[in-house]
Amino acid sequence: MTIEKIFNKEPKAVQAMFNLIADKYDFLNKVMSFGTQKYIKYRSIKNLNIKPDAKVIDLCCGTGDLTRIIKQIEPDADVTGIDFSEKMLEIALSKNKNNQIEYLQGDVTNLPYPDNTFDFAVMGFGLRNIQNAEKAVEEIYRILKPSGCFMHLDFGKHNFLSKIFDITTPILSRIFTKNYSAYSYLIKSKQIFPEPDDLIRDFENKGFKLKGRKDFLFGVISSQIMIK
Repeated sequence: MTIEKIFNKEPKAVQAMFNLIADKYDFLNKVMSFGTQKYIKYRSIKNLNIKPDAKVIDLCCGTGDLTRIIKQIEPDADVTGIDFSEKMLEIALSKNKNNQIEYLQGDVTNLPYPDNTFDFAVMGFGLRNIQNAEKAVEEIYRILKPSGCFMHLDFGKHNFLSKIFDITTPILSRIFTKNYSAYSYLIKSKQIFPEPDDLIRDFENKGFKLKGRKDFLFGVISSQIMIK
C-alpha cells in the first residue's frame, strides 16, 4: 500500500476548505483533542533535539503551532513555515511575535528551495490532505541536508479510542462551527490514512531511515522521526 494510492485530493478544494475553517481551527483542535494537542506537539518537537542555528521548515504549517513551539524550545533556530492556505497563514503571522519566523504561501510538492537546505523538516496533520503525497515526501527528502531529520506527526492506529474520536468530532464541529462538513472530510481522511507501520515503510521506500517513533494517547496519535 503506497502513499500515492491512498490520496485523491483536489488541491484547490482542500485549500478552500482550510480557508473556511481557519478562524475556528485552533479552538476546535483544542476541544477535539481534550486539551492534549499542544502537549503532543511539544513532546514531538522536543524529541528532535534541535540545535542552535539549525535550519528548520514546518510544512503544511497551518496557523503556526509547530513553528512557535520550535522557537520556544530553541530560540536561535532559523524557522520557516509554509502552507497553501492564505487564511491559515494570516493567523500564523498574527501570532508571529517580533517576526522571528518566516512564513510563506507555497506548495509542498514543489518547494522553492535548493537541494540540501534544511537540517530539519516537520509536518503535523498535513500529509493526508495532499493529493500527491509521494511527491511531497520526495521534496522533503530533497531539501533536507545529508543526515537531516524529518518528523511526521498525525493520527496513528485505527483503534477503539480512534473510533471514539470519529464519533465525537462531527458532534463538536456541529456545535462550534457552521463548516462541520469540513470536519466530516477530515474524519474520512483520517480513516483511510495509513497506520504508522505502513507510513514508515513508505518513507523508507523514498530513502529515509527510521530513527524513532513516539505514540500518544494509546497510539491514536503517532510521530515518526526519519533520517535522510
